[in-house]
Amino acid sequence: MKHLGLLSVLFFHFLIVSAQTSTTAYAFTRIPGSVITSALGGSQASDFRGDIAQRMDNPAFSDSTVHQAVSLAYLNYLSSIGQATLSYGHRLDSAGYISGYLRYFDYGTFQETDEFGNELGQFKVVDYEVGATCSRALTSQITYGVTLKQVFSNMYQYFGYGIAADLGMHYRSNSGNFAAGAVVRNLGSEVVDYTNGQRDAFPWSVDLALSKRFAQAPLMFGVQYNNLLRWDLAAVDQDAINNTVVDELTGEEERRILTLDNFARHLNASVSFIPSDRFNLMLAYNFKRRLELSTAERPALVGFSFGANVKLKRFGIQYAVTSYHLSGASNHFGITTNLNEWYARRKMQ
Repeated sequence: MKHLGLLSVLFFHFLIVSAQTSTTAYAFTRIPGSVITSALGGSQASDFRGDIAQRMDNPAFSDSTVHQAVSLAYLNYLSSIGQATLSYGHRLDSAGYISGYLRYFDYGTFQETDEFGNELGQFKVVDYEVGATCSRALTSQITYGVTLKQVFSNMYQYFGYGIAADLGMHYRSNSGNFAAGAVVRNLGSEVVDYTNGQRDAFPWSVDLALSKRFAQAPLMFGVQYNNLLRWDLAAVDQDAINNTVVDELTGEEERRILTLDNFARHLNASVSFIPSDRFNLMLAYNFKRRLELSTAERPALVGFSFGANVKLKRFGIQYAVTSYHLSGASNHFGITTNLNEWYARRKMQ
């Protein structure tokens, strides 16, 4: 119970800090660091596939596969923007499962000019995220965890720094065919602002997810409801803002909030084909991404993502492709291994 009490204190502390300002700082932290997470629609708090990088999505993810697990992933996001993520996990008998990760987000190289257009040189814009996660078992079926992370941002001659936390819980049935997850993401804010002005909060949210695997079929379905505490996600979509009706009694023009469109923006769903533990295929659909980033004339595959996970001997090879815009797709590559397997084979020899 003392551990649950500590999580509660952390939750309310960061909730108060986050509520002080807007939720716009370091939006790149919402981009998946795990290839599996990208393939499952961009966020999935219940479906753990043994990839240590998935603990960036839910810090409560933990089992024996976490011990000495290593994950390296690269995301070709959009244009020249790229992301690299390195994760490592370890089991400590007294503290549970701990892990750490480093995320490097590169926005590319920019040309510096003076007010007359004369070229002065080049500069890069980059963000860094460093996180440490600890998880423990509450019961044989329930685990909980917390991630503390720091974000550093370098934009030309300006520097930003922020700190935040993720809190998560995960339930898995004894059969392993049903799982549920809950996570509170990005509770925190800027500590150092680029211009020493207003310190914005991280883009925080509360997400709930369910996953169901069938005993007689190699299929798993997953669904996640994002931003539990914020209903009107369409408030930032200009198309939704323009979709108004006229009140017959007052004659005033207003926008409806309790709509199916608003409900759909909270959801992402996935289906996986898992014939064995060494091979699986994933297909997902992100409703919010589809509604906000596609065009009526050519919606194409915006909102869809596809991925594959193959284990070859001691290595796991991962790939995901995600469609954010009809102009192109983002490719996510990853490789995983477990150092414990290398040690075990060496001892056998």
